[in-house]
Amino acid sequence: MKKLLSGMLVSLFSSLAIATPITLQHASTTYANAGICSAAIDITIHDFLEAKDKLYLDLIVTNNTGVVQGSSKDVITSNDVDNLQGKAFGRVFIESENMCAADQTWTVKVKRAVLVLNGKQQDLLKTNEVYVDDFQPMRFKVN
Repeated sequence: MKKLLSGMLVSLFSSLAIATPITLQHASTTYANAGICSAAIDITIHDFLEAKDKLYLDLIVTNNTGVVQGSSKDVITSNDVDNLQGKAFGRVFIESENMCAADQTWTVKVKRAVLVLNGKQQDLLKTNEVYVDDFQPMRFKVN
């Protein structure tokens, strides 16, 4: 009976899609090269990424009037992240000539966030598993 119950529980849990949230944070914007500016977006995936796991992430940056100023389409794999303490940490970049003009009126829109984890695909936008850490850094002053 105990073995049967254990098998039923394993079957039940393996059939459930366990949602794995991600958190995004604009880390910095800097001049990259040849007139291009780059906005770095940090990604925390709240689970490890194994060799076959992937995160498909499409981002669009718009200015305060809604005009697109830059975009990125990324496929993040285990080679692109550091797996630490049960989470995966990575970074993507949105690059354009206009990106250095970005201020707090600009918006990063998540157009696609699909995680393929253990062979199961999760649309993180549909399951509301995309979070934003809207951290605002302090300014520096050197005396």
